[in-house]
Amino acid sequence: MEQAVADRLHLRREFSGCCLDCSHSFETIKSHILRFYDEVRVHDTESLSTLKPEDLYALYRDLDEVAHLEVGDRVAGLILEDKEIKRVLPAIRSCYSAFFDYHEIHLARELLSSENPWSQLKSFPLYPRYRALIKNQIKATDLSSGDVLAFLGCGPLPITSILLGRIYGIRSVGLDSDPQAAEMARDCIRHLDLEDRVWIVEGDESGLREIEWDVVLVAALAEPKKRIFQELRSILRLRGPRKVCYRTYSGMRAVLYRPVQPGDVEGFRKVKEIAPRGKVNNTIVVLELKEDGWDI
Repeated sequence: MEQAVADRLHLRREFSGCCLDCSHSFETIKSHILRFYDEVRVHDTESLSTLKPEDLYALYRDLDEVAHLEVGDRVAGLILEDKEIKRVLPAIRSCYSAFFDYHEIHLARELLSSENPWSQLKSFPLYPRYRALIKNQIKATDLSSGDVLAFLGCGPLPITSILLGRIYGIRSVGLDSDPQAAEMARDCIRHLDLEDRVWIVEGDESGLREIEWDVVLVAALAEPKKRIFQELRSILRLRGPRKVCYRTYSGMRAVLYRPVQPGDVEGFRKVKEIAPRGKVNNTIVVLELKEDGWDI
């Protein structure tokens, strides 16, 4: 743990003010990414699931430090296209995905055992980021209290739906294909007394055909993206225009998870994009169906 903290401090010192020197920036960041890979490659899904929440979060912070370096597009491109880094990125991104899977389960259990679940939720280390992300979400989609948001890939602790319902009075329905995640999400909603504003459905993107919604949000970690957007195209052809948005990763944040690719959203055009600021991870993109997408 002490070594991880020392590495993060070293990265900040080495990188500070050096982005004008692309070669130095590249080598500084690359060495940190490879050290992180050496740290996590000893783990598999099972061993990550046994880590204490604080140890899991410590791993995440090491990667998070790299992801939020304010580098230019050229340096980010050099890093993400480097052969050595491309080789280790699948393992690194798998660790990032596992962090959210397990950490949300840990937090959901803590919330469900708490007599004051709202305070427990606000103690989550990443809670301020969710607040900022939700503001961006509302700005991007013009969500109002009369809308229903469908959140695809809500997870065991659907913080997006919780905050929309509790703070903004916006109704939502969360969908998750994992039965255990869906059941835990329902328990959290009941414990937070939000059943009149948030509903949870077990199922994948095909479940969007069976429910009413005005805006659909595809979670950053929801997969497979290509199949999801193919299904959304089919639904929109039947139902007519709806707002479609997704969360993705851009710049150095793409080290965290594979960004949505142009081929994933074939048939749609981008109408708005809100880049993250500060420690927020996700870029929010709003789509509309291309005119030729209405041909059945």
